[in-house]
Amino acid sequence: MKVLITGATGFIGSELTRRLVEEGKDEIGVIVRTASSKDHMYAISDFASRIQIYHANFTDWHAIKKAISDFSPNYIIHIGARTEVRHSFENPHEFNETNYLGTINLIHAALQVPDFKKFIFASSMEVYGYQPEKKPFKEKLPLHPGSPYSVSKAACEYYIEMAGKIYGLPYLISRACNTYGRRYNAGYIVEYIITSMIAGKDVYLGTPDAIRDLMYVDDHVNAYYTLLRSSVTNQTFNFGTGNQKVVREVAELIKNKLNFSGKIIEHWPPDYPHRPTAEEYLSVDASKAKKILNWEPKYSIEEGLDKTIEYWKNK
Repeated sequence: MKVLITGATGFIGSELTRRLVEEGKDEIGVIVRTASSKDHMYAISDFASRIQIYHANFTDWHAIKKAISDFSPNYIIHIGARTEVRHSFENPHEFNETNYLGTINLIHAALQVPDFKKFIFASSMEVYGYQPEKKPFKEKLPLHPGSPYSVSKAACEYYIEMAGKIYGLPYLISRACNTYGRRYNAGYIVEYIITSMIAGKDVYLGTPDAIRDLMYVDDHVNAYYTLLRSSVTNQTFNFGTGNQKVVREVAELIKNKLNFSGKIIEHWPPDYPHRPTAEEYLSVDASKAKKILNWEPKYSIEEGLDKTIEYWKNK
């Protein structure tokens, strides 16, 4: 089978692409944005010769259509997106054009492919936004996205569901929780805390009381792998641990593991992009994925943090 992956130079996309390439069962193609630098391609450089690479921007309909027509995939795993929630408040047009319009372009290109089997979309638990009841969210809850980023993801979900009903698009939607275990980007909370403490720098926590569901990267990759291999279509699944960790507690846990003696400052960093709001509680109930897909996370927060700390120490 032929599998096309977007976002293959990014965090989850590169790890999933690597797994599929190493497995060797499928022919793999990837779409990379036209402005990607050599540094951006680093995550796939060691196996780039074993995949087909197409350069196209999501908002360029003709380039997307040609790339998908040329590769003619049976499956598309659409992970690529603008994902930095904090930046979406200042750049709402860019986030919605890239994420929403880009997804529309991919969908309509996929609909023209013979023997197309499944469009797998990376949404986010951020689409749940504010919920009155603070317990792990189930898939049937109404969506209340609280940022331009999460609105763009929710809009994609609605368009995909429409395309499933009207055009017959076979799809699966993933709403995954916050994932950590990055190799190349220390700008997200867990990696930021770890790298700052390793470097002996003070750590800033903009939302110390926020509760988050945190999942190690290998479990997230396995979620997409499971969706790809499953015969299920036209459904939405949560993927997460339900561990409901307070950000302050995560920082203290890492502090103890690293014997960090610096300060943990409960305030946004001085140069942090303006973020008018952040959800107090985000956690998902993944029981549907366990029941239907036989998926569940394998790594505890302790195990995942140990692996991430070890990687960044060596790096």
